[in-house]
Amino acid sequence: MKADLPETGKHRLNRWQLASLVLAVLGVSSLLLALWMMATPSDLLEVGLEWSGQEMEEEAWQAEQVRQFYPVGKLVVTSEREDYESDEMRLVIPVLGQDLPVADETEQDPSGSGSGPGLLQYAQLPAPDVNANVSIAVDSAGQQKSSGIGQLSGGDLLYLVYQDHVYVYLYESTRLAALDDWEPMACKGYPCLTLTCGNLPGSLEEQTVVTARLVDVRQDDGQERFDAQMDLSAASSQG
Repeated sequence: MKADLPETGKHRLNRWQLASLVLAVLGVSSLLLALWMMATPSDLLEVGLEWSGQEMEEEAWQAEQVRQFYPVGKLVVTSEREDYESDEMRLVIPVLGQDLPVADETEQDPSGSGSGPGLLQYAQLPAPDVNANVSIAVDSAGQQKSSGIGQLSGGDLLYLVYQDHVYVYLYESTRLAALDDWEPMACKGYPCLTLTCGNLPGSLEEQTVVTARLVDVRQDDGQERFDAQMDLSAASSQG
């Protein structure tokens, strides 16, 4: 009988140790909970600001993805372009005194006789949140009036009036390209307007390409004032 006592005592000691361990764990948990509840509002605010900053970065990233919706460097035909009907959009170039409806280039007379600006097949329609390249051929059988885009220069403004909005573009560059060069109509990393014009009769291998960057979008109230130029000095001082 006595030989059994040490073994029985050993079992009772383990139970007491287990109970002590449970109490210790509960005590530590209670202490951690108390410390967390004692955290200052500023600490919690910093955590909230950190999460808020992460959300803002994510929203900015998502907005960037929307703006870059079209693949840069690629020719894109959209369903909106396929549904476009002639004269739904106007091209306004105040410095050249032009305010002309934009036809569907794919439906124009191939000879170009009597035609005005035409929306190219690979053009996208203007939109503020995507990198649409609105590509328009303004030449019409070598008409001298249309070839005036080669005179555009820094500060000149161009406008597209479409679906109750006025899209304002700022002249960016002029260059020559081969007539079979479609690269100017490819999507860029920003929304823009591209105008192409065949050179004067006798120069059949090159075209003038003008690029303008979208700088503003306004509601068309029917009383829009089309300024010919942007005050670049004022814009740079504000920036």
